[in-house]
Amino acid sequence: MKKNSLKQLLVLAMLTCGFSLPSFADEGMWIPLLLEKLNEAEMQDMGMELSAEDIYSINKSSLKDAIVHFNGGCTSEIISKEGLLLTNHHCGYGQIQNHSSVEHDYLKDGFWAKTRADELPNDHLSATFIKKIEDVSQAALEGVTDGMDEAKRNQIIRENIKKIKAKATEGTSFGATIKPFYKGNQYYLFLTETFTDIRLVGAPPSSIGKYGADTDNWMWPRHTGDFSIFRIYANKDNKPADFSKDNVPYKPAHSLPVSIKGLKEGDFTMVFGFPGRTDEYLPSYEIEQVLNILNPAKIEIRKTALEIIDNKMRSSQKIKIQYAAKQSSISNGYKKWIGESKGMKAVGALDKKMAYEKDFLIQVKGGKEFNKYRNVLSDLKKLYDQKAPLILSRRYFIETNIVTVSSQNKLWSKYRQIEGYNKLEDKDKKKEKAQKLADSWLSDKKYWKDLDNGTDREVLAAVLSLNVKNLKEGQYPAYFKELYDKHDGNLKEGLRKAYAKSYFMNEEKFRKALEKNPVKAIKKFQKDPLYLIAKAGGDFYLNEIGPKYNAVQREIDKLMRTYMKAQMEVFSGKRFYPDANGTMRVSYGKVEGVSPKDAVTYAPYTYMEGLMAKYVPGDYEFDLPTRLIELYENKDYGVYADKNGKMPVCFIASNHTTGGNSGSPAINGKGELVGLNFDRIWEGTMSDLNYDVTRCRNIMVDTRYILFIIDKFAGASHLIDEMEIIR
Repeated sequence: MKKNSLKQLLVLAMLTCGFSLPSFADEGMWIPLLLEKLNEAEMQDMGMELSAEDIYSINKSSLKDAIVHFNGGCTSEIISKEGLLLTNHHCGYGQIQNHSSVEHDYLKDGFWAKTRADELPNDHLSATFIKKIEDVSQAALEGVTDGMDEAKRNQIIRENIKKIKAKATEGTSFGATIKPFYKGNQYYLFLTETFTDIRLVGAPPSSIGKYGADTDNWMWPRHTGDFSIFRIYANKDNKPADFSKDNVPYKPAHSLPVSIKGLKEGDFTMVFGFPGRTDEYLPSYEIEQVLNILNPAKIEIRKTALEIIDNKMRSSQKIKIQYAAKQSSISNGYKKWIGESKGMKAVGALDKKMAYEKDFLIQVKGGKEFNKYRNVLSDLKKLYDQKAPLILSRRYFIETNIVTVSSQNKLWSKYRQIEGYNKLEDKDKKKEKAQKLADSWLSDKKYWKDLDNGTDREVLAAVLSLNVKNLKEGQYPAYFKELYDKHDGNLKEGLRKAYAKSYFMNEEKFRKALEKNPVKAIKKFQKDPLYLIAKAGGDFYLNEIGPKYNAVQREIDKLMRTYMKAQMEVFSGKRFYPDANGTMRVSYGKVEGVSPKDAVTYAPYTYMEGLMAKYVPGDYEFDLPTRLIELYENKDYGVYADKNGKMPVCFIASNHTTGGNSGSPAINGKGELVGLNFDRIWEGTMSDLNYDVTRCRNIMVDTRYILFIIDKFAGASHLIDEMEIIR
């Protein structure tokens, strides 16, 4: 064996097995494969009655077989032997919206399939199971040496990963994902099975599923019944298949029993799911930029867009349906970043990070074996100094051209496609490409369904104006300034003619042009006034900002890999969990209240009394269905009330969660479903960058409230009959 290979193996062994000293309950997103080695004893001390193999096993049915990656962005779980899938209302929101119309408004009224035949199919919706997790670090890093050119290193890893995937899936219908962990110091394989016939079964009205809307988002106390129900269908062999009337409900290897026994403060909880992204090991320089540059900019842009969208949604039921999902998405980040900044400042996150780095440098200077890490932080600082002027321009481009404006989001995609089309020289190939683009664009019905010209115009005018007002010249496209000056700063009115003329605001005109002659249509599109705005943003980003930003970020990523390894070596007694990266993880804690600030203490449970106290008839956010009010007034809670006769709604616990954990099951010590994760408290949204158990809590809707809504409110007791209820 080569010297470098042996060295890598020793480092990998240390990274995998070396965290045996202090345990830090509550914090962490742990790889299920390693629970027996790293977490089982601690989890059992906290009240778990299961073994690590009960949670993750490839030899027998285990909890992992009931945990499902929902459409690549949320988590869901199997709750019946007939493939019934539970996730958040906000995770299924897009599907509920797609099936809604003014005549059949399932967002407003809810939806409950009375029979299997009534369950609604969904295009482009997937449910993915994890069949196996494997540490493939040695194979992925084979041939990689210290000091190797980064491009060469990445090429070798890509080739290695391709071979590993091919071997892992050979002779199977499974897929495979391999992702880096610990900033690229380790690699894990996830063998997957993905189903695509997923049907909507039930969803409460938004007055329950989104109760409190933006006002309560990220907040505690909370009273939101944030759940929806789908079903996985398979072919007669229980394998994935495209939608067909011949498909049958999927038979899972494991389904979660649903407990209505409830929990008390101090009880063990586990959240099992697919957290999206965290960055717990960043240097202080990144935290400083987030607090002082990025978050303030993002917050201002989204606040501006949301004020316009909210007013439009309140004025029209049609616009309310059209912009429901978009408004929710924009608002979610906006409010989260406010809480994130406030939380980090409240706990002194930047000062703590700087103190940690000071300790790191002391340890490095005290050991000759750490000499190679002496300059890692100072080198990182130089790179972050180079990055600072670019991050604001990049963020403004993202918010302007991708996030806040529906038309610009669509045109960013078309701009990239048209740029590729323009590079073709052969006329026949261009004609063929034009037809393919036309077929693709003509099949897109959702864009037109969700578009309101007036709302789109006002949002675009506002964010373009912010570019001009808040950025220095050279930090944004010069064309934006030309438009702004041309209309004396009044872009709201100035863009009126552009919108009236644009192909991308008139479906009939757009379709007629493409159907008549795709080649000529694409020529016309490139002169369209809204396309010119998208092109200005795209050209500026791709030529001026993107390449420079990406070059610096690549160097930061490379150095962060070294810094991550350095931290794990220098603080060898600390147990490091990997950052979230969209892969299956387990976090655990306990039902626990919190006191996030002076004279404020949050209890761990909310009840229907609190829900009713917020009720405002006819209000956009706090209205309630008549049926739910009647159930409350009659105290008609069925078997779902607690021992005091009260109806629990939501609870909080100290599980470490993030985006992607939406829809994750909250599981008790016996492996039973007790809640559905859907949020974090506002004071703890900083947990993506700085988890602090004194402030960070995840929010879950209690299974008793979920079943109460299904059974007593919706009358869908046939769904309850499918489940294994633990009474």
